[in-house]
Amino acid sequence: MAEERKEEELAQDLAEALRKSEKVVLTCHTNADGDALGSTLGLRKVLINMGKKATVVTPDLAPTIYSWMPGFKTLMTYERQTEDCDKIIDEADLIIMMDFNCLKRIKSLGDKLESVEGKGRILIDHHTDPEVEADVFISYPAAAATCEITYRMLMLGGLDEYIDIEAASNFYSGVVTDTGGLSYNSSSPELYILVAKMLSKGIDKVYIHDKIFNNKSIRRLKLNGYAIEKKLHRVDKLPIAFMSLSREELESYNYQTGDTEGLVNIPLQAKDLIMSCLILERNDMNKMSFRSKGDFPVNEFSAKYFGGGGHHNAAGGTYIGTISQAVKEFKKDIIEFYEEWSSRASKK
Repeated sequence: MAEERKEEELAQDLAEALRKSEKVVLTCHTNADGDALGSTLGLRKVLINMGKKATVVTPDLAPTIYSWMPGFKTLMTYERQTEDCDKIIDEADLIIMMDFNCLKRIKSLGDKLESVEGKGRILIDHHTDPEVEADVFISYPAAAATCEITYRMLMLGGLDEYIDIEAASNFYSGVVTDTGGLSYNSSSPELYILVAKMLSKGIDKVYIHDKIFNNKSIRRLKLNGYAIEKKLHRVDKLPIAFMSLSREELESYNYQTGDTEGLVNIPLQAKDLIMSCLILERNDMNKMSFRSKGDFPVNEFSAKYFGGGGHHNAAGGTYIGTISQAVKEFKKDIIEFYEEWSSRASKK
């Protein structure tokens, strides 16, 4: 993270903005994951404990696999409750944007936020190259999760007393999901100090891990098994694999949002692979997910070829066209990028 003095300044700015607010709207990226929901729902509970009115508005329907998280039932969905959400946003005096780095990641909700004026704005995020303007701008790409940043800022800002067991449970859930159960992107000693703080709030660590990792339906397991058995392919002789699932294949398993979460990580369990790609066909585009091990920078690859970004070992992008075209484009681009990367690496 940044220098301690800078962190403390930002934490004080955040605390002051939260204390001055009365009505707050929090939002996160589309297809919200555990970190997006954990950070927004966690901070929402802190605000409620401070006596504020706080509402989490998600751009689209949040995956029901997270329905066990404290506060999940309070979520409002912009694409389904547009009129009600617009009213809440118009009446708010503070907007907090969490776990995304550009407004295009929140669909039409981004247009709404751009159109409203006179609102305080806070960004809390850990993705690279943020493009969002805010009065309080908190961005630490080196952090394991937005939940980690949020918890630390609340502590430094003197708001620890408002973090109860529900808020801490949500913050911990975000850390766990964005690090694969503290298995990657989680080597900072500072992170474990924060985890200890969360545990001191009385959270049920075993319950949270069980809900995150052992809460899948048989239908979801069959879809993932099909993808691994039938759709897992290697790119030539490179240490890179990919899977692609068409709209028809997804529908044949009654696909629900979140059913393929974590699937892209599975090929990396193979000892001779350093990158994995998952391509999912959507209505008008293909969603590209990339994961890697070690020094292979999938965020660079995603930004260069698929208009995306993310972290060094976890990134995503999109491709407009058929899924067969997306697969063809991926294979061509990754071969080119791998050769460039190998050349750079050999000169170090």
